[in-house]
This record gives sequence, structure tokens and C-alpha cells, in this order.
Amino acid sequence: MNTHTIEIRKGIFQNKIENSNLYTLNLAKEYFEKEPIMQAIHEYSDKFFVTMKPLNEKFVSVTFNIKDRKENTTDIDLIENFSNRVIDYQIRNDLEKNYGHIRDTIVEYAYSPVKKKMI
Repeated sequence: MNTHTIEIRKGIFQNKIENSNLYTLNLAKEYFEKEPIMQAIHEYSDKFFVTMKPLNEKFVSVTFNIKDRKENTTDIDLIENFSNRVIDYQIRNDLEKNYGHIRDTIVEYAYSPVKKKMI
């Protein structure tokens, strides 16, 4: 079985993928945390068997195995889009960490007149 490995640093593919049923993506731990990777993996669990494991101290390996081998679709596009989904979730995660308190303050301020009426 052919395996294609892609390293993603800052979301950029280091190698091209070709047709295969098994794909491995290596994500740099320096840029991607576990939670955003898991969120992106969840989106792909309907079409792929997905495994994630530490590759070494710098990379985490995510392997996709196509569930329905009879289906000859453009799954490569889904795999190539995976890095974009991880980047999206990582950005959301970073924004929440850095600016979530601002959102909470705005929400509290917006609902403060309602709280005053309730008291």
C-alpha cells in the first residue's frame, strides 16, 4: 500500500500528494496544538479512519485511511484542505486565549441593563 507523507509547517505542504488510500500528514507542534488538530480530525471521521500520534518532539503525525475504497472520489482535496481546517481551529483557539476576556466583557456590558431590571 502506498503511503504519502506531507509535513506541514505553518500550514504549508512540504510535499505533493498522489492517489492513494493512505495519507500521512506531519504537523509541526510548534504551530499546532492538540485540540485544534482533534477538532479538524473530527470533521474527517465520516470518510476516513484517522489516527494521530506523536512522531517526535517536533511533529505530530496524522494518518488518514479512506473508509470506502470502492468510492473513487477526490479525497485528495479533502486531505489537502485538512491543513486549512487545522489552521482555522488553531487561530480560533489562539484568539480565544488572547482575547476571550474582551468578548466576555462586551457580552457582560451588553446584558448589564437586563441584569439591572431583573434585580
